[in-house]
Amino acid sequence: MAHVELSDEQRLGLNAALSEARCRGVSVDEPGGIVRIQLDVLTLPESGPPPPDAAVSLVLSGVARIAASFRLIRWDAHEPLVHPLTPAGLDEAVRSFEGGALHGWEFIDLPESSWAIWREMLSFDVTLGDRTGQHVLEMSQEEGMIDPRVLDLRVWFDTISVEGITGQPLSLTDFIAGGVRWWAAHDSGDPRTLVDDVAPPL
Repeated sequence: MAHVELSDEQRLGLNAALSEARCRGVSVDEPGGIVRIQLDVLTLPESGPPPPDAAVSLVLSGVARIAASFRLIRWDAHEPLVHPLTPAGLDEAVRSFEGGALHGWEFIDLPESSWAIWREMLSFDVTLGDRTGQHVLEMSQEEGMIDPRVLDLRVWFDTISVEGITGQPLSLTDFIAGGVRWWAAHDSGDPRTLVDDVAPPL
């Protein structure tokens, strides 16, 4: 599958649309080179209330490589405890965070330096076929304050698309626009964006 170029505007828009999304699961089709990430996203329509269900699947196709680090960081240990993992077990690991929000504000086409620390603590690093993987998605989940569990994931892929909860395709443009609207409304103090675990604007 040929890769699809992403403009700078699309990258910024995807970062906004994925910010504070809650991750419900990740499925990996190794032979097909497809990764599906189930998310509850923050989105607003052009007018009216937010949708009652904002569940989507982010579909990464032409996946060339997947790397993950699933680790426990004990306060009294010199090194994190890295849990062994496989792509087949990734969904169970993600679900163990019980829908935790994605950490960070940037997810698409991050530089190589973005995983410089955790790439030395890998649970797995798998190459899928001879695909090119022109783009990168990184996501991270964390749980706990004293002895946090952390799951970092990096996927090299060629194309990105979005599906609704019933599998219907959603326009990438519309998906981005909904997320950008939500954060613009949040920053202006719009009461539609008053949700748990997202800090109000300063």
